[in-house]
Amino acid sequence: MANFTGSARSNYFRVKDVENFKSWALNISNIGFWEKEGTFAIYSDDPDTGCWPSSALNPETDDHEEIDLVAELADHLQDGEVAVLMQAGAEKLRYIGAYATAVNHKGETVDVSLNQIYQLAMDKFGVDPSRAEY
Repeated sequence: MANFTGSARSNYFRVKDVENFKSWALNISNIGFWEKEGTFAIYSDDPDTGCWPSSALNPETDDHEEIDLVAELADHLQDGEVAVLMQAGAEKLRYIGAYATAVNHKGETVDVSLNQIYQLAMDKFGVDPSRAEY
């Protein structure tokens, strides 16, 4: 069985409180960030999967706890900002997957998945294509 190898990163966005954002990002395992001209982008630096994390270190208990990365990020965005989080990866050639989520400062989201192509093909061509996987 092959390992899943992925990559995940965001666009650049503005935050309400720079120091608070940096502190938050540093407490999430396997998240890094870049700073450029007053904006930030986050990325996964998970050495095993390259995916977005689902847990963060609670400094009070020293335990990892489940998180909603998108909802927590929304709390840091300046009014009017939208963060786009993309992730793509593969398990060798068994399957390829990708998705993206956009979130605004209010926590409203929109999502898209690479797998949506099957329904789009069915709607457009009236054919249910086989999956690009084995």
